[in-house]
Amino acid sequence: MQTAVDIEAERRAASRHRQGRVIHDADSHITDAFDWLAGYASPYVRENMGEGLIPKTLPGLQPLLKAADERLAGNDPDLTQELKSNIFGHRVKLNQFAAFGAVDRDERREALDLMGVHSQLVFPLAGLSRFARSKDLRLVYEGCEALNRGMSDFCQDNDRLLPVGFVSLVDPEQALVRLKQAIDLGIKAVWLLSDAVEGRAPSHRSYDPLWAAMEEAGVPIVLHIGSGRNMTDEYMNTGVERTLEGSAFNIETTKPKDMNVLHHSIERWMTCMIYDGVLERFPRLKIGLIELGSNWVPAMMMNLDIGAKELGKFDLALKDLSLKPSDYVRRQVRVTPFHMEDTGWVLRNVGKDILMFNTDYPHPEGGSDPFGDFERSLDAVGATDDELDHFYRKNFEDLMAL
Repeated sequence: MQTAVDIEAERRAASRHRQGRVIHDADSHITDAFDWLAGYASPYVRENMGEGLIPKTLPGLQPLLKAADERLAGNDPDLTQELKSNIFGHRVKLNQFAAFGAVDRDERREALDLMGVHSQLVFPLAGLSRFARSKDLRLVYEGCEALNRGMSDFCQDNDRLLPVGFVSLVDPEQALVRLKQAIDLGIKAVWLLSDAVEGRAPSHRSYDPLWAAMEEAGVPIVLHIGSGRNMTDEYMNTGVERTLEGSAFNIETTKPKDMNVLHHSIERWMTCMIYDGVLERFPRLKIGLIELGSNWVPAMMMNLDIGAKELGKFDLALKDLSLKPSDYVRRQVRVTPFHMEDTGWVLRNVGKDILMFNTDYPHPEGGSDPFGDFERSLDAVGATDDELDHFYRKNFEDLMAL
């Protein structure tokens, strides 16, 4: 009888892209819902944090949690074996709470081998939404500490799991304290919100000490879906209630209308970081744009160059830039495409130094066959071995200073 490892070995052997190649995954998650954050939080955070993205009262949630608890307790070995034998394929039809390695760090170590990836960036999911946008700064910054401790703990003793932490920029002085604490905890990348806060641009000089600390530590900034506001409520109000086909419970948080605007706040953020000289002053500071798609990146790069050349002729700050704006992107910014995008087309329009492989595991948005989807798209444009090495390995290693 074939084991899950045997099945995965056959898949790799059938893939030209995966043969003999080190592969990194630039986007994965833990399922950190409900009481997870409380286990690392101060009494104040436990008493004051909100319900967050996935409240316990969400309709249809309890059967999914029960199924996950049964599997994790060892009461459904057939399901565990099924998940292991097709590590990506089953996440589309099964809930992410039950996914192999979603909440158990020992399972996650095994899951990496089943996926065929050497290392993963590991993001939180729901814990962040319980405090990050609160007006209560004590809750925000003690929440940052709790989340960062939790992420560090999940990835501890395994240098293949690279934990992503979070720091709020609402108070630059407190942000620096929490950033240094996160770095000491072993956080390998720091998730920021991309919307302007407290009347300050993302490139405000008060943040320079943070960029300096991250540059020195080799810890990149990461912006992820959820970093900025998508379609706001008024654009969803059509006078007709939106209904979802299928189960009463649907964890879909990215709506079809969001797809076209995911990058809007990210582009504003990037424009400030480049035009206002942050990437000029901190040339080793790296930025990862994660789970935000990539179709828009070629247009952003062109528009950055047009804006500086044609509309910024009299802007002295722009004259101080030593590179074309798009060259800062090539030097310091790395991006994960969606598996359903035409990644080959994007590659041909941005070059080999920007795009990174990713799975979004264990979330269903990553698709049932991320390796196959990316391989077909890249093969369609005749991607060279050097371009593939950059996509699967080198761009990630550059981002993470490996």
